[in-house]
Amino acid sequence: MKKYLFIALAALGFAACEKSADDNNVQQNGELEQSYVAITLAADDITRASDGVYEEGRDEERAVKSAYVFFFKDGAAFPVAFDGTTSTNAGVTNYLQVNLTGNNTNMDNVSDVKDAVLVLQNYKGEYPNQIVAVLNWNPTAKSSYTLSELQTKISALGDDANGYVMSNAVYADNADQVVDAVDLTIANIGKTADEALAHPVTIHVERVAAKVVFTADNGGKFDVEKEIDGKKVYAQIMGFELYNDYQESWLIKRIDPSWTDMGFNWNDADWFRSYWAQSLGKAFDENTFAWTTDNTDMGGYVYCGENTRAWTEDADVRTKVVVKAQLVDVDGSPFEVVNWYGKDYIGEGDLLTVVANTLKNTYFSSADGTTFVGLTPADIKCVDRLVTDAKAYEVYFQLSDAGAAKSWYKYEGGNYTAINVADFNTALAAVQPALVYKNGMTYYWLDIKHLGAAGKTAEYGIVRNHVYKVNINDITGYGTPVYDGTSDFINLEKPEDIVTYVSAQINILSWRVVDNDYDLE
Repeated sequence: MKKYLFIALAALGFAACEKSADDNNVQQNGELEQSYVAITLAADDITRASDGVYEEGRDEERAVKSAYVFFFKDGAAFPVAFDGTTSTNAGVTNYLQVNLTGNNTNMDNVSDVKDAVLVLQNYKGEYPNQIVAVLNWNPTAKSSYTLSELQTKISALGDDANGYVMSNAVYADNADQVVDAVDLTIANIGKTADEALAHPVTIHVERVAAKVVFTADNGGKFDVEKEIDGKKVYAQIMGFELYNDYQESWLIKRIDPSWTDMGFNWNDADWFRSYWAQSLGKAFDENTFAWTTDNTDMGGYVYCGENTRAWTEDADVRTKVVVKAQLVDVDGSPFEVVNWYGKDYIGEGDLLTVVANTLKNTYFSSADGTTFVGLTPADIKCVDRLVTDAKAYEVYFQLSDAGAAKSWYKYEGGNYTAINVADFNTALAAVQPALVYKNGMTYYWLDIKHLGAAGKTAEYGIVRNHVYKVNINDITGYGTPVYDGTSDFINLEKPEDIVTYVSAQINILSWRVVDNDYDLE
């Protein structure tokens, strides 16, 4: 059943307006009249029982904290509010605020707002022919907006406290024309409120933000199909995070009716909806993450702006889900996996032992220059990000404090040649780096799919008013190791020699949900 927001707008008619020769102020020379316009706001929580691809969402997502109605004539701002009674103070405002507590009714939900009345001022015979509704966004930057100016960038998509920004649904009509404002005709204007309510104007609105919901099967614990020294390794999901997520979007949706090759029917004029959009074309302002989590359960959700740059061949621009996990044993205790030269070990201590044993016949310490002792595990340590352009997951080797306090020699050709600490560290830095899952820390990542078929434009993407439900079905493999979980990861990385697979299902509805089930590997 469709839910509607009814707004009755009282319109005060005007006679013809004139402009002075030396300014652009509208002159109040005409006869005034009062008329009414009734607006039916169709909320974006429409449920289509036939296909089940819509859902209402949480109460906070449907809450209305503020509501403004904008009026235009052929896209130009149409003044409806005056700041004074003299001709030099003629109206410059083309929007009115809805009284959400009108008629002694608390209209704090899209589905509950009804019969809110606004006074619209204009000259007799001059009427707007387009209308736009915006919820939970305050037009403080300008006193009047053209329709194109209302297609502004916004940096606050909304939250539970302030409500989630909503605006007119934008789609292409059956003539392939963009419908970004609703037509307002003389037939919609009555001399009484009852007359207006008999011919209401319907405005469909939708949220500007998209929502990504995270869930996981099996309590988030998966057998990664790996064993070390007879011990099975599991991955326990510790949290989720978005990467390449915009926190900005266009207030009014932007589309191009000429779009083709989407891989699905992106436009639905019959339901006043479209399921693709133009997103901001700037560099990402939030493309880092740290392993440290603030979400220790398997359920959670976040909101973000549109990103339809994701269709490009450059996968780096796609919005991604980062799955933060910890490698554990069967009892859930951390499993510090180490990989060096393709062989797995348990713990950093074992790694240092293997490296020291590999180098102990080449590098020796000596206190007197006559008695030589091969390199020991205590002489070296692990460090990350040691060399320029080093991968975040690569762990290198250097002398420990104890090792740096010793005198070192390199044995070659039957002779011991002294080597200073700096040169020895340079030699150690050239040793094949290891992969260390410190305290079992690891991550997996996946691109968020949209509704398009594989290989088509809309295969990947984030579009407003969609819910992307990402459910992790399975994880195979260790993932990408994390050595320092407090450092930001500028780019997501996946070691070439580490095979991982993520199985996830993504379902999409509008407050359209996209479910993604993934197997992580």
